[in-house]
Amino acid sequence: MNTPLPVVLAAALLSAAVATMPADATSRKKNTRTAAIPPAASVGQPPTDRFLACDVRVRDYLREGGAAIRVTKIEVDDARLQLNIHHEYGEAGKSSRKYLRGDTEEEMRKNLRGILDEFAAAAKAASAGRAWYVIAARKVMPELREGPGDTTSPWTAIVLADFEGKCRPITFYQSIDRNKLDPELSKKLDE
Repeated sequence: MNTPLPVVLAAALLSAAVATMPADATSRKKNTRTAAIPPAASVGQPPTDRFLACDVRVRDYLREGGAAIRVTKIEVDDARLQLNIHHEYGEAGKSSRKYLRGDTEEEMRKNLRGILDEFAAAAKAASAGRAWYVIAARKVMPELREGPGDTTSPWTAIVLADFEGKCRPITFYQSIDRNKLDPELSKKLDE
């Protein structure tokens, strides 16, 4: 091959330039497209719901009337394995007691640790504003329709808490005596 070196170099450069041209054109097209369409993350996110993870459940319970109020404090009675619930309008009262389950002492101890962990998480959720006392019509709470206790009142209650993005029931109240409620809270039941 007697071709002079400058001709070979020029041919190599020309073929390299031709080979990279379509790639540059495609990358330019891609860049213009991404610049024109904003990424999904920058699109406005809906505001956080005031009931957090309990958004659907609270609204489902309130479909026939009732009220959802923020729990302000949960006191843990670790000796009796029950909670004392406080809300914006006063005290809701004590929860029913939990019972230890298990055939052996070790199984009961494991159950005890689980209960105490759940109680601590509930107290923490209440102090962070992630717990609600929901008074609802008995007919919309299927888990409370059949149970022991006074069922003469059409109102029942549940305490719900957002634990790490999951809505968990804390305790149930079989019957709510409307006459014992704060007058303002009683008025909210009819709204």
